Amino acid sequence: MSSLWKYKYFIDVVENRSFTKAGNINFVSQTAISQNISSLEKNIGGKLLNRGNGDITPTEIGEIVYNYAKDILSLEQQMLHEVDYVKNKAVAHIGIDSAINKRMWMMVENVFESYFSDRSIVFTKVDCTMGALMLESRDLDIFIGYPTLALRQIPSIEKKELCRQEIGIYVGKQTTIPYGDVSLDELKNHKFYRANQYGASLQPEAEEYLKSFCPIIESQNVETMKLKVEFNDGFAFVDRDYFYRNDGEIRGLSDYKKECILKVYYKSDCHKKDALAFMEKLQKELR
Repeated sequence: MSSLWKYKYFIDVVENRSFTKAGNINFVSQTAISQNISSLEKNIGGKLLNRGNGDITPTEIGEIVYNYAKDILSLEQQMLHEVDYVKNKAVAHIGIDSAINKRMWMMVENVFESYFSDRSIVFTKVDCTMGALMLESRDLDIFIGYPTLALRQIPSIEKKELCRQEIGIYVGKQTTIPYGDVSLDELKNHKFYRANQYGASLQPEAEEYLKSFCPIIESQNVETMKLKVEFNDGFAFVDRDYFYRNDGEIRGLSDYKKECILKVYYKSDCHKKDALAFMEKLQKELR
């Protein structure tokens, strides 16, 4: 048996102070645990455990082996993770903000089919919070979305601007907000919804102006924001061109000419040529 398993068994005995519990954790018998630790003691050349008074504690030598064994197993996990990363280099994993509509998806697919039809690229639709986590864990190579706190907090993050769009408002089909382009004054006395997961909905200047006239309500996610807008005669600021709408409508703003920025995020040490080349082609397509 590999020494790595012996180290694993030893660590579990020390941390659980029990051969039986270590066996249960590893789905082997108590005898197997005992035999492997005895073998490890022979390899090390010294006693690793004290077993007096019904308690199990590491000896002085055992403490040394325990600390190094944890490092060894940690290094093994890191090695396997990096091996998987290299094995999957041929596959580029692209995440797209779930608030983005089919128009953007069609552009993304067009770039893929035009330049990378012979490559393996996986597309994933997630919100920006999950996109940030997947970037950090390297389950995504690139994430397309709007600036948010979750994305700014990722270590070693790089970003490039893809395009800029005008801000509009999302309303329900039965809204009492006037049809066509509307002014901020026409939004007064309506519920104003926003979601931290969707950067385009965060409009500080508009919020400052409207806070005396509109209840400002934080939604947990974009889907909740949409539903609340539709059922409560409210509104939310959105990307006028690329917001994924359900049963509502998007209106222009006559006196609030702000833009939202759609960006592509990636780790600074991303070395997947397909992913980076895809990003460059998409930038050209959107400009």
